[in-house]
Amino acid sequence: MIVAVIGKGGVGKTTVSALLLRRLLESNETPVLAIDADPSNCLGPALGIAAGPTLADMRETLRENGRPSSMSSAEWLALRAEEAIVECAGFDLLTMGRPEGKGCYCYVNNLIRDHLDRLSRSYRHVLLDCEAGLEHLSRRTSGRPDVLVCVTNRSRMGAETIRRSLDLYADLNGGFPARVDLLLNQFDEGEALASEMAAIASGAAAPFTRVFIVPRDSEVESFESAGKSLLELSCASPAPAALGAWEIGS
Repeated sequence: MIVAVIGKGGVGKTTVSALLLRRLLESNETPVLAIDADPSNCLGPALGIAAGPTLADMRETLRENGRPSSMSSAEWLALRAEEAIVECAGFDLLTMGRPEGKGCYCYVNNLIRDHLDRLSRSYRHVLLDCEAGLEHLSRRTSGRPDVLVCVTNRSRMGAETIRRSLDLYADLNGGFPARVDLLLNQFDEGEALASEMAAIASGAAAPFTRVFIVPRDSEVESFESAGKSLLELSCASPAPAALGAWEIGS
C-alpha cells in the first residue's frame, strides 16, 4: 500500500511520517520504502540517518551531462539511483531532494516516476513524506496513494490547507482514496478546538476514515533537538502511544 502524509508546511508531517514508520515496523509490516519527498530533506534526520545523495542529484546529472552511450537513460538512472537508497532494519530510505531549476524536466521526471513504480514493487508498503500540497505526489510517484494521512496543527490555515488539498485531489483524480485519515497534531484529547479544526479540514466532501489526536510530546521535542532517531522513542512516550491504534489495514 502507498501511504502519503500531506499537509501545510510546519504542521509536523515529518514527525508524523517517522511515527507512522515506527508503527509499521512495530506491526511487522515490512519491508517499507520510506520516501522523503519534501525538498527540506528532514525525514532522514528525524530517523537518525545522515544526509546522502538524493534522487535530485542524479536527475541534475542526467539532465546536464547525459548518460553513457552504452546504456539507456532509464538504465543509467536505475543504476545511479541505488546510491540514493539507505538500507536500514525493516525499511529503506530514499530522499528525493530539491525541486527543479529552470527549464523542462518532464522527460527526466517521467523516468523517475517509472523508476519509483518499479522500485516500489519490491516493498510491502511505501510511505511518502510529501511536500506542502499535492503537486509532488501527482507528478513523481507511482499511481495513487491507498491511504492519505492529512496532518494539521492548531493553525486554522493548516486545517484549511487540508480542505483545499483534498478538494484538489478529488478534482484531479475523480474522488478520494478508500481511506483518508486526519491527524490533529499537538492537541489535547477532548479539546474543543480539535473538533473545530476537524470540521474545517473536512469541508463538505471528505469524511475522514479515522481521526487521531497526537498530544504535544516533550520526549519528541528532546529527540528532535538532539538529532536522535524518533524510532527510538520509548513506548510510553505520548505521541507514539497516541498512534498505537493506527494500523495499515484499519
